[in-house]
Amino acid sequence: MTPFRAMRRGYESRMDPVERAVLARVARDVATMVRDETGLPAAAPEPDPNDVPTPHTGSTTRVWNKGLLAPDEITDGDLAKLTGISSVGPMPQDPAVRRLLPDASRDDQAVAGEFRRLTQNDLAREKVERLEAFADLLEPPASRDDPEPEKAPWQTLGRHGAPPPVRVSRESAEAVAGALTDMRLVIAQRLGLESDDDVNALTDQVMWDQQMGREIPVAADGRAARRFWSGVFVAAGFALETLMEVMIADLRGRPRPADGGAEDN
Repeated sequence: MTPFRAMRRGYESRMDPVERAVLARVARDVATMVRDETGLPAAAPEPDPNDVPTPHTGSTTRVWNKGLLAPDEITDGDLAKLTGISSVGPMPQDPAVRRLLPDASRDDQAVAGEFRRLTQNDLAREKVERLEAFADLLEPPASRDDPEPEKAPWQTLGRHGAPPPVRVSRESAEAVAGALTDMRLVIAQRLGLESDDDVNALTDQVMWDQQMGREIPVAADGRAARRFWSGVFVAAGFALETLMEVMIADLRGRPRPADGGAEDN
């Protein structure tokens, strides 16, 4: 994997096919875990604007007849039928998802509960969408469904023997950084990383093992899985760090209105 660098239309990094496939798989797995833990439904097609509820079909009649004068009588299920928006999902039980959706207050459970009730669905949905978008950026759906994936365009080598770059538009860079951050938070929880010292020690170990050419130990002793996830954690961190560096440099280099500059068209 090469560092992200700024290009005319965004930022790009070169990743080999294995790196792309692994990061894409992890992003999708984290998205699925967030969906399952928060009760978000699977992605649904866009609703047809011509398909509107009527006051004469099924249980929807009861909701329309209540009108706006008795809101306390309308249940969450009624609102879900009309708007497609369900009530808050269950409290995540997986510590990794709780790390992505932490309590707003550690001291006041009432405040924490109300904040979660009002925001959890939207926050969870945003995280899922950007994780899935990042996975599709690395491994487009058409390539995943190819009966001969070894011939997928993103896996082929270019004229100079290098795989095609991963290109991130400036508009989507913040979402990509968010997806990488969420992936690292989940892996950090699984690896028991609680502090910056833990992260630095793990990174140093992974980099040292790579330099020494050490092979992954046998799975029987339990170290193989940790070595694998440690490598994914460091790779995602490298991508995140270099992407943030070019984003910040890009922002600093842009002319500001007060300076009399203008944005490029």
